[in-house]
Amino acid sequence: MSEQLLWESDVVDWEKISVDSYKFVLDQAKEHLNEIIEESQAITKRGMSILLSYIAALSGLLGYAFSEKSKITHGSGWIICFSICIAILSIYSFTLLFQLIYPKGVFYKGSPPKQIFYNEVFTDLSAEEGHKNVLYNEIERMQDRIERMVISNAKRSAQYRRTLKISLLLIAIAIFIIVRAIYD
Repeated sequence: MSEQLLWESDVVDWEKISVDSYKFVLDQAKEHLNEIIEESQAITKRGMSILLSYIAALSGLLGYAFSEKSKITHGSGWIICFSICIAILSIYSFTLLFQLIYPKGVFYKGSPPKQIFYNEVFTDLSAEEGHKNVLYNEIERMQDRIERMVISNAKRSAQYRRTLKISLLLIAIAIFIIVRAIYD
């Protein structure tokens, strides 16, 4: 791996650990990574839902604003302020949503052979120790992927919450303006 690992094991006597223990840890790491990947996919799906809802609400608002039934006049000073506010919030919200939806770094569950199977892994080791060394190194890489995905998901979750708040604010402003225009 060309990047520095975010996590490295503190196990000193790795060769004394049984192969079954390594396999158990590796299976657990794969399950945990699967859960983290599913969380990442859920964040992306929720971002898509907000984007689609946002587009529908914005289309409805613009449709109403330019319809014949609309009582919003273009000479009103507050309509200019409203339009600027909606435009700024929309641009910011769309930027955040596209960042959530845009493909992010992918962390695969397994490692390519060139990262696992090379001469230094087996040098001066018995066949069983070489096998253990391969498993040990894969466990470190798997934990590194988990660490990186957790960091990525935390950033994306915070961005999702921010986007959700902005979108709700935008919808509240739009409803206020429509209700005000109807009752004026």
